[in-house]
Amino acid sequence: MAELSRRGLLTGKWRGNATAFRPPWSGDEQHFLTECLRCDACLPVCETRILRRGRGGYPEIDFSKGECTFCSACADACPQRLFQHREAAPWEHTLSISDACLARAGVECRSCQDACEMQAIAFFPSAQGISLPQLNRSACNACGGCIAGCPVSALTMRHADAN
Repeated sequence: MAELSRRGLLTGKWRGNATAFRPPWSGDEQHFLTECLRCDACLPVCETRILRRGRGGYPEIDFSKGECTFCSACADACPQRLFQHREAAPWEHTLSISDACLARAGVECRSCQDACEMQAIAFFPSAQGISLPQLNRSACNACGGCIAGCPVSALTMRHADAN
């Protein structure tokens, strides 16, 4: 539920409580929020500098800054050792391509495909003459590498349980 207070209005919390994207292997959100010391030990060790101090001082990922390489430096730096084993999936996120995509508007663009190391985004010919992006969800590791390179911010990361 949104924080309906003067502080909530001024900080933007009135917009709702969208769950932040936590570092990989951080597990259950409630457990993470309870156990995290907010010590910032994970922030400076992030090799792509996508971790930042978020709402409430908890670490969160900003995919607009780049991709997660799953190096596990953030997990190794945590004094609480609250990250899961690396054999588990790093998180349950999924990528979404919106209608704002330039290719869907008839403009040739393949920046997301070029940025995707996993080759999870491919372009296929369409009746409109411009090739359209298609995401192979089984190949996508949800690193976010394609998000920062999109010139129109048509790519977003979503929590797998979000509708």
